Amino acid sequence: MIQISKEEICHLLPQFDLVQDAALKDVALSIWQEACLKADWDDLKAIPFGPGYDAVRAGFLHHVAAVTQYSYVLAKAYNDLESEPLNVDYCVVGALLHDVCKIVEYSAAGGRTAWGNHVSHAIYGVALCEKYGVPLEITHIVASHTSKLSMPNKSPEAIIVAKADGVAAGIVHLFEDNK
Repeated sequence: MIQISKEEICHLLPQFDLVQDAALKDVALSIWQEACLKADWDDLKAIPFGPGYDAVRAGFLHHVAAVTQYSYVLAKAYNDLESEPLNVDYCVVGALLHDVCKIVEYSAAGGRTAWGNHVSHAIYGVALCEKYGVPLEITHIVASHTSKLSMPNKSPEAIIVAKADGVAAGIVHLFEDNK
């Protein structure tokens, strides 16, 4: 279990400051706090990108930060280029929440928790989004970022976060394969 303040989460993930809607930011931080309370970890910095990865070289927090930053930049560029603007906050919050489930899916003992072994990736994040009343568009981003749920991306925001996740994960795999 990790007891952590919203301020501490923002210190670890300064990308939370990209969220313009204060109420939406607060809800996303509450979701992170709840996931941390359910974790068997003592420290968010110890969580790896995935089981078997080194948390220092390929950490969960770095992955979430990268996906969020990439999503933010892509969303801003999209709005500069396209005639129908998208919701940048939805991209940012969707990216911040896309892998919040990993906090409970991965075990500090190594491998996956019982939750991670029995429930598909992203389901816990979707459940938290529903519990906290996150807009359905953001819940869709969390649900559709992974092929494990076979939910197609149905919005520009969802496509941006899924592609940003793919880029960030691809880079982790590249570094891991070449170490």
